[in-house]
Amino acid sequence: PFVPGSGDTAQYKDNMTALGQLIGTFPEIARNSHFVFVPGNNDPWGQGALPKPPIASYFTKRLGNRVSNVTFTTNPCRIKYCTHEIVVFREDLLKRIRRNSVLPPTEGTEIVKHLVRTVIDQGHLCPLPQRIRPIYWAYDHAMRLYPIPDVLILADRFDSYSINYESCHCINPGSFSSGDFSFFMYFPVSRTSQYSKIPKK
Repeated sequence: PFVPGSGDTAQYKDNMTALGQLIGTFPEIARNSHFVFVPGNNDPWGQGALPKPPIASYFTKRLGNRVSNVTFTTNPCRIKYCTHEIVVFREDLLKRIRRNSVLPPTEGTEIVKHLVRTVIDQGHLCPLPQRIRPIYWAYDHAMRLYPIPDVLILADRFDSYSINYESCHCINPGSFSSGDFSFFMYFPVSRTSQYSKIPKK
C-alpha cells in the first residue's frame, strides 16, 4: 500500500509518468481511447472511508500532459455512455462480505451470485456496518444503486466473472497485472461482455 511521506511518493509519480510514456508509444490508442482511472486501496490515501477522492493532480499531472483523453475520477464512479449507465467500484468486497456474513455461501459460483444478489438487492455498493467499512455520511448517496445500472463493475481481487442479475450485467475483471493479463470487453449494443487475454510471447 501507498505510505504517505515515504519514498513511495516519488516512485508513484514516476510510475504514472512511465505509464504516460508507454501509452504515447501507441499513437492510435492514445488518440482514440479514453482512459478512466479509478483509485483503489493501494493508491494514495486509499485506505480511508468511502467514497474515495480522485488521485491527486500532483501524481497525475505529467501523465495528463502526455495523454489527452484521460479522466481521474472517484471510487465509486458512474460512466454514462449513450443510454447506458456503468458503475465502477474498486474494493475487495467479496472478502469483506464473506468474513462478515451470518450464513456464508457455499464454494464455487454460489459465492459470486451471493455477492451480486446482496449488493443489488440492498441497492448499496457496500452493505456493511460502519465499523467494518466506514462511509462518509454526506456522500452515502454515491454508494447507492437505485435505479439499477446497466453494468456494474465490481473490481475485486477475486477470480474474474461475468453474470446477469435483475437486468444488470455484473463484471469482475480480476487483477490484470498480478494475474494472467486478462480483461473484459463490454459491448453496449448486445449488452454482453467478452473475456479476453493478452497472449504470452
